[in-house]
Amino acid sequence: MDNQPINNTDTTKQQAVAANHAFDETVKQFLRDWIEQGTVSGIAGHEAISTATGTFADFVRFVALEEEIETFVEQGALRSFFKHHDDALERLLQQPAIASHLIRPGHDVFFEPDAYEPMLAKFERRIYNLAAHREHLEVPFRYSPTSRQGTHGDSIGWADLPLDHNVREDIGYYFGTRRSDATALGILGRQLHREAQLADQLPVHVVLEGHMDESLRAVKMATEQLQQEGDIRMHCFIIQRRHAHDDRHLGAALLLMNPAVPDQPQRIIFCDTLNPNGQPPWWESFKRKIDAAFPQPEGAMPVSDRLEDGGVNLQRLHDGVPVRHQDIDCAFYTASMARALIQTAIQHPEVILYGPTDAVVSHMTGRMTDYFESANCPKDPAIVREVNIIRRWNTGREALLAIQKQEE
Repeated sequence: MDNQPINNTDTTKQQAVAANHAFDETVKQFLRDWIEQGTVSGIAGHEAISTATGTFADFVRFVALEEEIETFVEQGALRSFFKHHDDALERLLQQPAIASHLIRPGHDVFFEPDAYEPMLAKFERRIYNLAAHREHLEVPFRYSPTSRQGTHGDSIGWADLPLDHNVREDIGYYFGTRRSDATALGILGRQLHREAQLADQLPVHVVLEGHMDESLRAVKMATEQLQQEGDIRMHCFIIQRRHAHDDRHLGAALLLMNPAVPDQPQRIIFCDTLNPNGQPPWWESFKRKIDAAFPQPEGAMPVSDRLEDGGVNLQRLHDGVPVRHQDIDCAFYTASMARALIQTAIQHPEVILYGPTDAVVSHMTGRMTDYFESANCPKDPAIVREVNIIRRWNTGREALLAIQKQEE
């Protein structure tokens, strides 16, 4: 399944090559104009040399200086621009021709077969890499770690390493396998918050505190606050978080809380993305987190005994799978599950309040149209992978649009 061109794009390789060439030329002209403004000492000001009335020696100096500028533009100018301006990315996004390329949607990108690597322009890749040096300016999935960047901001890919290297291949080398960073999770979280704002009969809260155990404690604290305010309604809390600081897998959970008894969740549904042997691998770990967040008196039934399994078997296992094909998309799966649970709570609160677990899962998967043909009927893994590749690209697009909007 990994050797076919991606279907969710309208762009051919030839179109991408042409668009990337035009983009590189646009960026280089932007850098020349920046140099002309006299920002870079020792290079700017070459217009003072006259070739119309000067000597042949003047002409030679002019040509040499022009060559120096072109070499600088091709190599270190973009990095210098980012060093000189704290708002370098914002300035680039103010240029229509540059912004339209960076913010193009996923169907306008050509993805190479096999690893589904997006075909990026040289200066485009440099922009993503150099922007990642600044906090909150990361463009999710599109940049290489700083340790894998060259002098001018180019990426050092797995194929770029010398044949005698002893470096271990890992998921950080590929667009399709890089982990969701804080920017990506923030974008997904904001989308969930917007969904929850539509709740009416059953109040819905999205919790994105720290790791899973911190989010569970936050649910309890929020319920205690509701009790102090005299709120007597049932409340639904949706969590999407990494399991722990040393476990970067993401899970989702639904807790139904009665403010009258904030230490007694009325319902807890744990939603994982893997279920290889009939039970999620993180089941016991989640039970421990639940009991730590909601301790009960000695001899009382632990809260974790109420735990329900609302997981789906979407994420592909990595056994025997090449690194570039591994499924590191738990952020998208869990966000989709959380969104579907929110929608179910809004449209059919009785299912969340009283329905059996399988009814909740059916309502949830029926709304996960990116990944399921219909309730409980997942799409082909090849289709799911392509969906996630496009979601990765468009998440970066959301980040760029947010940065651009801040400057308006």
